[in-house]
Amino acid sequence: MSRSDDDSVLYDRDEEDSVSHPSDEEAEPGYRRAGLDDDDDDEEDEEEEEEDEEEARKVAEGFIVDDEDESDVSDEVAVRRKKRKKVEDYDEDLDEEDLDLLEENTGIKLNRSTGPKLKRLKRGREEVLRDNSRGVDNIFSDEEREEEGEEEAPARESRREREVYDDENRYRHRDAYDDMGDFIADEDEDDLNEVLGEGHRESRGYDMDRGRRNKASKEMMDILPEGISEDVLVDMYDIFGDGADYEWALVNETPSEKTKDREPQLADIFEPSELAERMMTEEDEAIRLRDVPERLQMRYENIKTSFVPATNDEIEEESAWITRSMARTKGMDQPTDQFATAIMHVVTFFTREFLEVPHIKDHRKDLFTEVDKVTGTSTEILSEADLWEIYDLDFKFHSFVERRATIKEFIAKCDIRDEYVDNVLSKVERVEEITDLQDYINLKFTDKINKMQQQAQGPKRPMNKSLSDLSRTSKVYEFLQRIGISAREFGTNYIENNRLHYPEDIYTDLNIEASNYVDSTFSDAQKVLNAVRSILAQEIGIDPQVRKAVRKDFELSANVTVRPTEKGYQIIDELHPMRPFKFLKKKPISAFVDGQFLQILKGEAEGLLNITIGMSDHHIWVGKVCDFYISDGFSDSVQQWNDLRKEIIEAALKDHLIPLMSKYVREKLRIEAEEYICQTSFKNFYNKINCGPFRGPESNFKSPIPRVVTVSAGNGTNKDPIVAVFVNQRGKVLDQMEVPNLKDERYWKEMSEFIKSKKANVLGVAGYNADTRRVIKHMQTMLSEINQSNDHNNISRMDMVVVDDEAARLYKNSRRAHEEFPDHTETMRYCISLARRLQNPVLEYVGLGRDLLAIRHHDLQYLVPEDTLFFYLERALISVVNDLGVDINAAITNPYLANALQYVCGFGPRKAQSILKKIETIGELESRSALILRKLTPANTFMNCASYLRIREIDGADILDDTRIHPQDYELARKMAADALEIDEDEMDDYDSKVAVVARVIKEYPDKLNDLILDDYAVVLRKQYHAPKRQILEHIKLELQGPYHDRRNRYARPTVEETFIMVTGETRQTLSEGFIIPAQVMAVRGKIAHCVLDSGLEGIIYADNASDDRVMNINDVLQVGQTINCKVLRIDRDKFMVDLSCKPSDTKPFSDFPLRKAPEDPFYDRVEETKEIEQHRSSRRKLSRSKRTIKHPLFRQFNHIEAEDYLATRQRGDLVIRPSSHGYDHIAITWKVDEDLYQHLDVVEIKDKNDPHAPPKLKIEKFIFEDLDELIVTYIESVARKVEELMEHPKFVAGGNRVLNDHLLRLTQANPKMSAYGFCLSEKPGYFDLGFKINLRNPPMRWVVRVLPDGYRLREVLYPQVDDLINGFKHMVYSNYHLPK
Repeated sequence: MSRSDDDSVLYDRDEEDSVSHPSDEEAEPGYRRAGLDDDDDDEEDEEEEEEDEEEARKVAEGFIVDDEDESDVSDEVAVRRKKRKKVEDYDEDLDEEDLDLLEENTGIKLNRSTGPKLKRLKRGREEVLRDNSRGVDNIFSDEEREEEGEEEAPARESRREREVYDDENRYRHRDAYDDMGDFIADEDEDDLNEVLGEGHRESRGYDMDRGRRNKASKEMMDILPEGISEDVLVDMYDIFGDGADYEWALVNETPSEKTKDREPQLADIFEPSELAERMMTEEDEAIRLRDVPERLQMRYENIKTSFVPATNDEIEEESAWITRSMARTKGMDQPTDQFATAIMHVVTFFTREFLEVPHIKDHRKDLFTEVDKVTGTSTEILSEADLWEIYDLDFKFHSFVERRATIKEFIAKCDIRDEYVDNVLSKVERVEEITDLQDYINLKFTDKINKMQQQAQGPKRPMNKSLSDLSRTSKVYEFLQRIGISAREFGTNYIENNRLHYPEDIYTDLNIEASNYVDSTFSDAQKVLNAVRSILAQEIGIDPQVRKAVRKDFELSANVTVRPTEKGYQIIDELHPMRPFKFLKKKPISAFVDGQFLQILKGEAEGLLNITIGMSDHHIWVGKVCDFYISDGFSDSVQQWNDLRKEIIEAALKDHLIPLMSKYVREKLRIEAEEYICQTSFKNFYNKINCGPFRGPESNFKSPIPRVVTVSAGNGTNKDPIVAVFVNQRGKVLDQMEVPNLKDERYWKEMSEFIKSKKANVLGVAGYNADTRRVIKHMQTMLSEINQSNDHNNISRMDMVVVDDEAARLYKNSRRAHEEFPDHTETMRYCISLARRLQNPVLEYVGLGRDLLAIRHHDLQYLVPEDTLFFYLERALISVVNDLGVDINAAITNPYLANALQYVCGFGPRKAQSILKKIETIGELESRSALILRKLTPANTFMNCASYLRIREIDGADILDDTRIHPQDYELARKMAADALEIDEDEMDDYDSKVAVVARVIKEYPDKLNDLILDDYAVVLRKQYHAPKRQILEHIKLELQGPYHDRRNRYARPTVEETFIMVTGETRQTLSEGFIIPAQVMAVRGKIAHCVLDSGLEGIIYADNASDDRVMNINDVLQVGQTINCKVLRIDRDKFMVDLSCKPSDTKPFSDFPLRKAPEDPFYDRVEETKEIEQHRSSRRKLSRSKRTIKHPLFRQFNHIEAEDYLATRQRGDLVIRPSSHGYDHIAITWKVDEDLYQHLDVVEIKDKNDPHAPPKLKIEKFIFEDLDELIVTYIESVARKVEELMEHPKFVAGGNRVLNDHLLRLTQANPKMSAYGFCLSEKPGYFDLGFKINLRNPPMRWVVRVLPDGYRLREVLYPQVDDLINGFKHMVYSNYHLPK
């Protein structure tokens, strides 16, 4: 069988793997049943009872018992068994003696045999046990169950019917009185049922009246010999009973009892969450069996739908609704007929034929493609993106229809018959309009709703009366009619933008007129007017037509204004992500075209921003709305009435309509922003996976899939080995190796030989961090040597590429990776994923599932609900997987490939899982038609998936089964192939000849298909099928010329910029020229200092860029281990190097803000920002003028600078108390630690809530003081003494950290093996630096010591004295560095 060069061989089954056919194992025999003719001796009975107990125990073990109840259940069972044993032993002895006594008294020999009844009960019980013996382990063994049933069912049913008939006959016509037969069997049966957890039985179906013991049974008297009086028999009943207590065990079980003996179900074994995770619930099974694509079923999960094919009327309504919606989106004033017809066809495919988008795109293209009759060129009326949009709108329409049906049902229940309601309902097109109508009904038809609720059962709506309801029983209701036109008429004027209804002019004074309608409810004219204003404003605000008109205005002219809160003003600085829209002024909602509004909503949720939604030219718009409600009169009285009408409209807008529309606009913008982010994420992800296998510019290998070697050092530390993995062109991992490092020549040679021997087409490199750059440099050098050798030996050159590892990072530690490669290390699994990424990108992503959300697709994706984003990401996988197709037989044995099956058209995870199991049972799928013939898939699923399931490398398979041609078009394909070879139909009289002709065209003469005149053929087919077929013919032609030709984009080598981002994670937004960033000095050599950035990148500082002063030796400025701020001068992204400058003039604070901050929004309000800044400055000036005064001799009205100047000439330990800038409940204390070193303490005043007049207590961190004097003595003076003690210690070195390092260096130079340490004052007041060097070779280290009133704190440990501190420090050093004491 030939293959296209661009085909994906990864979908082949590996030639080295064979398809295994699982053999059916015979069912193990069940529990042994007691024979019908067993002896009835006591010994055998005991054995049977022991066996019954053992079997009951085994059955009981097959049931799930909660951990906390398990011991209780077992204890109860043990107690019951002991009790039963005692009762049986007692009854057995008692029965023998009583029977002897009975024989002596009556002179009659009684039958002592337990009879066959006990045998029947034992048999019945053992059959139950045998049926349950399958237990948990065999719950899925359907085949064994069927085989067992086929072999044993007839005999078992016959025997059971015979036994039941015989035993019932014995029960009804007993030949002797036997009180033991029922009793023993019943005890055993009852205890077994309790062991199995059945509990008490339900109704027995017969009377168990105990009163019969007091009276001899007529039936018993008939069967006993003559000579026994009734008194004797009554005495027998009193002593022994009549056996009726347990005769229920001899009657047939009711159907409800039989269900208790069912075999265990999945729900009995697994937790519901585990069943849901494994897709084993009843709902999952229903989805598998229903002949509707799984994704369509899941999409309608929360919508009531029966998946009945839509009627013509339903299709017309939905297509018209979708057409109008898409026309608004595309800016069409009037959609064309072709556009509407195409949408109707697509809606039909969704709602009647239940087809998915990939199938429609490939096999129904004729119905939404227009062909120019003159030029013959084809033009798509609907693109693939349009098909997905229709798919989404279809769901929205069904949600809308469900809401509409709900309100119709509600109207019918309430018996609401209103022409206006019916008219509005017939015109609704949105869910919002249905909500408007619902609100209108709730207001206008309160009585009918309350009446319906009184008659109905269930939750009821509150029945409070509104102001409008109260007005109907007062005179105000009459006054309402005189104000003007009704809300309905006003809505008609507004929505039609025409004054169709006018109010009548009233020439009486408004107040006088209002006084005529005063009553007990509204006692004066003003209250009447207020009530009228409120009632009419509410009626206007609730009218559906008015709301629809206002909503339309808001959609056209609404705008958004953003202002920071007090908290937001402080937090949102120049580099804050919300800075670009901190102040927005009337930004039109049409200008929100990205995800910015989600950021604004986030700022509002965090209390940083306030959002205001209004109308552009608000006053003009309100005046326009009022014009539809007022009169045209000009008299004073008419003007008075018009003023009232304006007040009514303004109240309706302010109190009802504007708040409602603000919520609507917010929701609309939120949905649009989420959709934008999701669509952008979809496009980014689609472009990433819609990429073919690696193929470099100089690649000349014939296979469409490259042989790949991938290399990685993981974290790149000295302890991490260098790992290499080889994956062949079939995706098989054939070899791997690892070496400790590449510095050793021996390891270098081993790695070089490994790579060279594999004759790979490409070498992939990646790693966890920026240290990967070292591996890249090594591999570039090694590959250069290998390619020189290959050129000499005339072997193809090997290419090298840095691989995007985002999928590999998620795969390497996943459960899927451990199951697939349990014996490989983490780095090896990482390398395997990298190799597969180069061979077939999409397959590395299909198995990630929801881990796809961990990959960055958009900067704002975290603002979108995960389920919504995942829905769009899956859509990208669906598109690409169906373009590639899936080798269904290879998927059976290859879980890696099977992951893609769920994205095939018509499938989903459940249906994919089901069909794999079905095909696995038959071995392999020999043809696509076998899906139907073997009943593997129903009709709709087959129509969706058939052309995307590839049948490959099967002897005798139809070559068309490995093309994108649908089986329904196979005859067209064969006809085209025959016409291309000019073969008559008579010569293709059998199936084999047809297959051979197609194979010949594909393999030998694909170009002859270009000679066919498809346009003429399409005309014939249109007459024959009454449907266009031109695009299908073109589709068939392309597939015959190259079966499953690769539609993906050709592999594009990562640019230098992309490689830099993949290796370092640094983008232009995080690292650019001019940025000021921290860097740590790692080495100083001559006039160059080597640094490391936070990302792991290497930076270089030359002596000229180390200081503004002339520096002869860079050691004079920089020391190893020092962290400094540097300015980025140049970035060499190819060599992963950064040139830095640490000059003070280059690293001024905030000097890189203009480069870092995001650009402001075009509607940014600088005027308002300036006003806000000035207001805050004025507030601070007012605050500073109202300074606080404290009555204490050390208090001064100083700020921190003035306090330091004041203490400069004073002694160490002196202090100043001063006002705090943190507020009126704070006090600041500044004390002198040393020359030019001052500590500023923040003291918080704590007031007593119970006694507001009590003096406040003072708090510094965890220390609390009664007053300032106590604070000074117990805290500041104590700390000062501790500072003095440490400064007087011999190990203290004055001059700071640099002097201390020089001192330690001199000590270790004098004695290289000696460890040295010392103290110096820290740059942070109140702290000391404890510096030490382990030996001469080690760099100086620094630990921080904090001085507290009660001691010295080092690494969270408090030491009271200096000596304790030194001892503790030494102990820590010995422990951390494993030094000998």
